[in-house]
Amino acid sequence: MSNLKKILLSLMICGATVSWAKEFKIMTYNIYGGRLTNGQKLGESIKPYEPDFVSLQEVDKFTKRSNFRDVTQDFALELGYNYYYFQKAMDFDKGEFGIAFVSKYDVKNIYVHELPSAGNEKRQVLAAQINSSKYKKHILVINTHLDYEPTVKSTQIDDLMTVIDYFRGDIKFLCGDFNLLPTTEHYQKIAENWNDTYFEGKDLENKSNLENRNLETQRIDYIMAKKGENYRTKQSFFINDDSQEWTKLSDHLPYMAVLEVE
Repeated sequence: MSNLKKILLSLMICGATVSWAKEFKIMTYNIYGGRLTNGQKLGESIKPYEPDFVSLQEVDKFTKRSNFRDVTQDFALELGYNYYYFQKAMDFDKGEFGIAFVSKYDVKNIYVHELPSAGNEKRQVLAAQINSSKYKKHILVINTHLDYEPTVKSTQIDDLMTVIDYFRGDIKFLCGDFNLLPTTEHYQKIAENWNDTYFEGKDLENKSNLENRNLETQRIDYIMAKKGENYRTKQSFFINDDSQEWTKLSDHLPYMAVLEVE
């Protein structure tokens, strides 16, 4: 084989390797009900990071403390996204309180499931199947806010793992506020079948996350990917830049994973 043919073949192979990879950016953010600010400001704060999909926890809808605003809608409008959905966990403060998502892309299917819960807040699972010609595979993003009450945690996780199998999707990502630390047995149970993106890819300083992060870091917000599925994590990081005082927006920081999928 001539050198020219070898070069062309090499380029074709490289092209075939990378041409399928499309970025998909997921963010998870517990917004503390929006009680420190509002949906518009929260959307504005993360706008420079251009997420494709945002999973929100502790979301107010038409509550007195949020000035009777639909916080999810205000968040989505600030991003310029048309697709969003709120799922109530309980009635609260003359309105509703729950979890939500905001998506850049159309959503083909929405799945909702109520987990076993310890208190008035009925913990929810909210999943969205992305409908975009940009991706060959059907991406499913699952959002949840697990209970902090330890007596119900194991039951919740068992139920969550079971119901996810019934949701349709070629590539599945699980995210949200799990209310558990990475050093717990509950984390290990989830990690049996899910990869923690926190240890994959690189951080904002281009350092390897696997080499520079450990389980002892205290965190309860996660983006996980189902093991054995075709994806790659390019970056994962908590957002705490100098653009603003993030602690004045929420008691959580937004967490983001930049992924490559088909």
